[in-house]
Amino acid sequence: MGKRAETQDRLLAATRHIIITEGIEATSLEHICAVAGFTRGAFYSNFSSKDSLLGILAEGEYADLIQRLRERVLLWENAQTPASQGGEGDRHLLMENLLYEALDAIHIDEGLYILHSEMLMRSIRDPEWGMRLLDLNRQFADQLGSVLQTILTAAGRELTVPIGALTQSAIGVVMRAAGLAGWRQSIREYRSKHNTAVNSGYPAPAPREDHPPVPPAHTASQASPATRSILEVVLVLLYACSREID
Repeated sequence: MGKRAETQDRLLAATRHIIITEGIEATSLEHICAVAGFTRGAFYSNFSSKDSLLGILAEGEYADLIQRLRERVLLWENAQTPASQGGEGDRHLLMENLLYEALDAIHIDEGLYILHSEMLMRSIRDPEWGMRLLDLNRQFADQLGSVLQTILTAAGRELTVPIGALTQSAIGVVMRAAGLAGWRQSIREYRSKHNTAVNSGYPAPAPREDHPPVPPAHTASQASPATRSILEVVLVLLYACSREID
């Protein structure tokens, strides 16, 4: 990697970190440069403006998601994932495992929720900036739809609703779950830091589970409690929006 590319990556990484930990309103030019360890001159040698940097960051986030989902589908195709010929239990397990692999490819966490929430709000407030992301957002939805369609076909099921409706419902579930996971984690960290419990009226969240890297042949049985809850809701969506192929 050349020096210019390395500088750009560090500025992008610093901006991403600030958005996740402090919010997009904290991304002043001075703060970005301080976190990245560069001067304003170095910034302007690589980006024409802060808006340019934010646009490239947003495009990169969407492009990365699209690529990871595309690679997952290609991996399934190369492995010749068969349609399940077993009983209902076998088909359910196949759907569950394939969906788990898809969620794993997306890398669901609080960072995903915060970044994409900030992008959505910015796009609403600034339509010109939002137009820049419109096509990428459509590509992401299309690619996720391809993943869901592949899972249903492998399990011997066919859609009974437009794929777009299923895709947008799944995105809503995943993003909501990612936000809740981040919320619960922030409460855990607060309690740990202050050695206290917050009397919210809700039961305390389960302890965070840190898992080692999972090998390529991993299954849904290895899912964390947070991922497990997402799996269950998306599976309900898949069943509600499809039927067995005769």
